[in-house]
Amino acid sequence: MQQKRRAWTRTIEKAKSSHWKQFLDEAGEGKLWKAATYMKPRETWDCVPALRVGSEECTQNEEKAKKFLDAFFPAMSPPEFNPPTTPATELPWHPITESEIERSLKAAKGNTAPGEDTLPMLVWKKLWGHLKAFIVSIFTASVELGHHPRQWRSAKIIVLRNPGKPDYSKPGAYRPISLLNTLGKLLEAVMARRLSYLAEKHGLLPNSQFGGRPGRTTEQALLVLSSAIDKAWYKHKVVTLIVFDLKGAFNGVNKTSLDASLQARRIPIVARKWIASFMSDRHARIGFDDFRTETALLLNAGPAQGSPLSPILFAFFNADLVDQPVDSQGGASAFIDDYVRWRVGGSVQENLTKIQSEDVPRIEKWARRTGSCFVAEKTELIHITRKRGDC
Repeated sequence: MQQKRRAWTRTIEKAKSSHWKQFLDEAGEGKLWKAATYMKPRETWDCVPALRVGSEECTQNEEKAKKFLDAFFPAMSPPEFNPPTTPATELPWHPITESEIERSLKAAKGNTAPGEDTLPMLVWKKLWGHLKAFIVSIFTASVELGHHPRQWRSAKIIVLRNPGKPDYSKPGAYRPISLLNTLGKLLEAVMARRLSYLAEKHGLLPNSQFGGRPGRTTEQALLVLSSAIDKAWYKHKVVTLIVFDLKGAFNGVNKTSLDASLQARRIPIVARKWIASFMSDRHARIGFDDFRTETALLLNAGPAQGSPLSPILFAFFNADLVDQPVDSQGGASAFIDDYVRWRVGGSVQENLTKIQSEDVPRIEKWARRTGSCFVAEKTELIHITRKRGDC
């Protein structure tokens, strides 16, 4: 506590200088915490060290790039699902409007790093008044034809460290950031808003599914679980939860399985065809340190990591997995690719029996049906009780 107080005192002293005084006068006291973040030391790191995968050590940049791509875009098993026999009645779909695009453009950050087009979103914000008729026509044609242009499906992948990892010689200690064509991202943001609107208006997704949805934050996901624990403890019950992490996250999304989930939830075929094009034949070049590869086809790519459309598509993809009632006997929730299933019972053994006999088979069946896979080393089993002897 004393260290935090001293750090905050130093921040206030910095703010007394003329530069920081001007910043605070313009931004208001609400930006003091933002000012404090500017004073935190940035993590610095040297070049990517030699990568180790099993007994193999990679020292050349070309080898490292291949190992990164294998880690970021893992090969998945083919799905075993049965397509719907009776097509559901589709929800209405209307042409994209100028106001929709303008709303998404205003919400977009103007200074984020661009992709291969090298044009930040700020350019389109400035030119919107002059080019809006052309942009509306291009977007309308793209959706109606079910075609996402290849230039918009090509990404620059930047490799970043996951902070706090103990060993950076493992490819899994890094994460990819896809820099995309900003005009394509604008259309993807429009489609994301459309899908979110349909999902919330018609109740297409489980209430316990968080992330990538308006008004469903991390805090709310924790409150659902916290409330379930409080109710269980009030009745002197034990809570046992099992936590799963989907392998590959967005890149673990199978295109065919996603389309089946969208169809089952009555998403119109015009949108589904465009989404299939959005996910097909994705290309990228990967970069780290001062090394860059040539642009090449990504064999196992799902929705792009940097696309505003990817979170809501993932919510549709794993909706059946999350769709479990939250009641006195248990529940389930998810935040993007983190899935939690919990059971409430009189003892740990009672909960384990239900998880092993009912939950694990259902989860494994969903994984086979969709071609998904869980990361075994990230799976956790946790018992939550007031009495130590219950475990």
